[in-house]
Amino acid sequence: MRIKRLDITGFKSFMERSVFTFDEGVTGIVGPNGCGKSNVVDAIRWVMGEQSAKNLRGRGMEDVIFNGSENKPPLSMAEVSLTFLVDETDQLAPQYQGFSEVTVTRRLFRNGDSEYLINKTPCRLLDITELFLGTGVGTKAYSIIEQGRVGLIVSSKPEDRRHLLEEAAGVTKYKARRKAAERKMEATDANLLRVTDITNELEKRLDALSRQAKKAEKYKKLKARMRDIDLHAATHRHLELLAEKKVLQSRLENLGSEERDSLDRVKELEETITRRRAELDAEAAALQTLAAEVHAMESSVQRDTQELSYGKRDLEETRARVAAAKVELDGLLARQAEMAEAMAAREAELSGIAGSWKEDEVAMQVAQEELRRVSQLQTEVALRLEQERAGLVAVAGRLANHESNLVNLARQRTDLETRRAKLQGELESLRAQESQLEAVRGEAARRVEDTRHLAAELAERKGQEEEALSRTRADFTENEIQVIALREELSDKRSRLASLEDIQKNYDGFDRGVRAVMMRAGVAAREQGIFGLVSDVITVSQRYERAVEAALGERLQHVIVESRDKGVELVEYLKGHAEGRGSFLPVPALDSLPPPMEPDFSRPGVLAHAPREVTCEEALQPLVRLLLGDVVIVQDIGAARAYAEAGGPACTLVTQDGEVFRPDGTIVGGEREGAAVGALQKKREIAELAAEVARVEERYNEILTRHYTLQKQMGHAESVLKGLAKNQHAEEVNLASQEKDLHKAGEDLARVRERLRALESEDAQLAQSQSALAHEEETSRGEVAHGQADREGREERVKQLAAEQESLRQRAETANNDLTGLRIKVAAGSERGESARKELESLVTQRKDMETRVARLRTTVQEGGARTEELERRISETEGGLSKRAEEHRVAAEGLEARRTAHTTASAEVREQDTQFRELRSRVDELMQGLSQISLREREIALELEHLAAGIRERHQVDLALELHRYHLLAPLAPETEAELKDLRAQVEKMGEINLTAIDEHAELAKRYDFLNAQKKDLQSSIEQLKEAIQRIDATSRERFKQTFDVVNEKFQAIFPRLFGGGRASLVLTNGEGPNAEPGVEIVAQPPGKKLQSVNLLSGGEKALTAVALIFGIFLIKPTPFCLLDEVDAPLDEGNVGRYNDMVKEMSKQSQFILITHNKRTMEVSNTLYGVTMEEPGISKLVSVRMREAGAANDDKVTAA
Repeated sequence: MRIKRLDITGFKSFMERSVFTFDEGVTGIVGPNGCGKSNVVDAIRWVMGEQSAKNLRGRGMEDVIFNGSENKPPLSMAEVSLTFLVDETDQLAPQYQGFSEVTVTRRLFRNGDSEYLINKTPCRLLDITELFLGTGVGTKAYSIIEQGRVGLIVSSKPEDRRHLLEEAAGVTKYKARRKAAERKMEATDANLLRVTDITNELEKRLDALSRQAKKAEKYKKLKARMRDIDLHAATHRHLELLAEKKVLQSRLENLGSEERDSLDRVKELEETITRRRAELDAEAAALQTLAAEVHAMESSVQRDTQELSYGKRDLEETRARVAAAKVELDGLLARQAEMAEAMAAREAELSGIAGSWKEDEVAMQVAQEELRRVSQLQTEVALRLEQERAGLVAVAGRLANHESNLVNLARQRTDLETRRAKLQGELESLRAQESQLEAVRGEAARRVEDTRHLAAELAERKGQEEEALSRTRADFTENEIQVIALREELSDKRSRLASLEDIQKNYDGFDRGVRAVMMRAGVAAREQGIFGLVSDVITVSQRYERAVEAALGERLQHVIVESRDKGVELVEYLKGHAEGRGSFLPVPALDSLPPPMEPDFSRPGVLAHAPREVTCEEALQPLVRLLLGDVVIVQDIGAARAYAEAGGPACTLVTQDGEVFRPDGTIVGGEREGAAVGALQKKREIAELAAEVARVEERYNEILTRHYTLQKQMGHAESVLKGLAKNQHAEEVNLASQEKDLHKAGEDLARVRERLRALESEDAQLAQSQSALAHEEETSRGEVAHGQADREGREERVKQLAAEQESLRQRAETANNDLTGLRIKVAAGSERGESARKELESLVTQRKDMETRVARLRTTVQEGGARTEELERRISETEGGLSKRAEEHRVAAEGLEARRTAHTTASAEVREQDTQFRELRSRVDELMQGLSQISLREREIALELEHLAAGIRERHQVDLALELHRYHLLAPLAPETEAELKDLRAQVEKMGEINLTAIDEHAELAKRYDFLNAQKKDLQSSIEQLKEAIQRIDATSRERFKQTFDVVNEKFQAIFPRLFGGGRASLVLTNGEGPNAEPGVEIVAQPPGKKLQSVNLLSGGEKALTAVALIFGIFLIKPTPFCLLDEVDAPLDEGNVGRYNDMVKEMSKQSQFILITHNKRTMEVSNTLYGVTMEEPGISKLVSVRMREAGAANDDKVTAA
């Protein structure tokens, strides 16, 4: 492997593309100091992967990019490509063994981005480093010896000098492998540490979970025993209650028959009392109507009095507003006159300023136009001048390029002919290989496609099954969540419904007397003439619940009875049994009620007439009219006040929030309390909850059925999926093997085609280059003459344009001074005009505001006068009617009192008849009490049965009725079982919080712990294997180094006398510092005529020659493909240079040598000589000549090149 070509673009001082072509033998690079010769060495080191900017003589890596010169801008990228010729003996990576050339490219952009390429294919820096490992070639190998490194080899520490021999021994690749193994071992150690930490943590968690799992198991056993005892006791209690219920039903039938006989005997007396009570009820209704009329009269008098008071106050306020408006109007009229005078003065001032400002504006525009014309001319002249200068620089550059090209054209023509002949033979061989490889790859592709199609079908089926299983699992999870949610929701709703029904059945919150009557009546209340409570029989929409509850108040717990006698009977019962008080409402006849009032719905805030919003059975409709006939529902308190103050029929007003305005003036409001509060709401909620429980139960059953169906579907899908996975794995293994064969065939074919395309492209380029060379040489000569004439003409035009540019600069300065003075004058006038204009606009705005205010005040005065007259008229009318209505109210109130006295006397007579009736009813009460007690016990049994079943369902999620068959034949629980149950409960309570998921969590965690333990063992095994690998690498490295050291020492001892003309030298191993340090390499030298001494005591030339002897000794046993020596011969005298050159000639037969030198004798050794010049400061250019073609070129010409 030798260097064929070096291509540099934008690297350090090489701004333009420069191509170095290196042949076998010796190539010299010469040129004066500072022209950029050493940049060639830096370019080679850089493209081979050098990462230290300091080793490249820079502060940062961006310093390698061309940074510009006096006439050239900086470039944005540096690129270097190094092409190697490869033969069969080169030990390269498999992917590069088929190529005859390998090109390594590196690019660096100024933004910091970088690229590495091998054969134009992007790669990593590591790939480039590995490409050169063990070849002796590299950024730090002995193949590149730059300035100063010769002395460094001799003066460096023995440990550092050892690296040269390690590279020769091929130990560097073993060290790289050792470092990789150490890094891997460090990573494995870190992984082992993490796994150990995790397993330690898992051990702690496993201990805790183990205790929790044992505790959970014990808890489950205790709960199972408690469940068995609970079900056993509940089933026997269920059977006991059923037996007691049958006995009670028999007793109820006997007492019911006796009660009916007793009721017939008191019916006659009851009819008499009923007739008298009807008469009293009619009189009571008439009294109520009369009382309503008296109340309406009283309300009318109060309303008129209040209206009279409001009217007088409104009249006084209106008169005051009119007087204030007149005073303000007079003041505004006076200010309008003053403002008109001020506006006229500002308009005159503004007119004068405008005339002067326009004249200055015209003058300023003229000056601006003059300055614009001059500036435009300046721009045009500057542009032309810059173009001429740029053209002049370009012409000079082209001249230099043409002169350099003429030297290279002849040499390039001969090279092209030789290379084309060699390419044709290689192309024929590659085309034959391509045909064979295409056939092999086609057959492999067909087999892969068949297997891939089958694998794809299996994968698709598996994917479908997995997707279906995933959907089923998701449905199952979602369904399970719904089951749990519905179960909890159903339990909550059942519990809430049972609580509300218990409250309703037991009349909790109602007065004791009401509760006693209703519990005594029981389920047969209708047969006893009791319809229930008012809150039980009516239904109201949710929107008006609060309003109707507020309107009815305590009447919600009134007991509705079929007749007045029945109400009296119940009152007597309460008195006789000391059961508290109660209110009773007999159902009135519809024709006995006054006609219903009709509210005025046109008034704001009126929502509804209460009777129309209440529903009940037809027989109780009169009761609704009686209780709510005069109730009007309004929106809020404001609407209620407005309705009451507007007059009209007397009625009770109630707001949606429950405030009540009664006809007698009473206002009821605030937070409601009492038994009846929420009674209608509870009744509605019970109905809604019952419907909701039925709906949720139906939904729960549907979801539970689907739950079991999905469970079966998952089991089937998992079984199918396992079979598909097994078949897919077999096909994947087969496919991997076939794809490997196809990939190998493809790689072979791609490698041949890539090489074929590269050769065809190179052949086409060579042919094109041949045809262009002759024409290019002739064209270059003509363009040199044309460029010289063009340069002279451009220099003359540059002088003329510079003079014209100076003249225009002076004109622009004068015009700019004139324009500045005019701008200052115009700005001052503009400022004065703007101030006057703003003041005038402010006066106009104020005048408009005053006119609007004057118009508004005149309207106020006019409207106030009309309003005053209207109020005076209405006050007079109200005062006249008020005295008349007050007298009518007094007469009606006296008549009402007289009729009430008569009604009280009749009521006393009926009460005497009631006393007789109670004596006859005494026996009936005793029978009814017995019936009530039996009915109550029946309800208690039914409630206990329901609660017993609900409790079992809530605690154990089972139906008690379905569990009867398991326990009904067993003996009842022994007394000591209760003690056992208490003990079990105590144990459960003592256990505290239980983690029931700990059992599954413990099993899962134990599985993970076992897996990690296995991983831990694998990691420990990997570490041991890596340690063994490192030991093998160390042993191999020591052995190879020792062998190489002995051979290099032998060669060094032979070469040293040749270079020095006598004397002797040797290499000695030294002990390293530290127990594990590697031995260093010390040099001991004895030049002719001197004693044996350390190399550090030699002169500079002797040190350099000693270093060269060591390097050449290494080359004799491990020659590198090429060797680059940068001014190594600088410290040598003429005699030593001759011996040095003889060694270079001898060794160039094995390796390619590239020498950077100033020495003429070294230049004579070179087969090809490149000259690096710097015609333009900061930019290096290349000139080359083949020494054997130059023939007898004299030394002065070579030096100039």
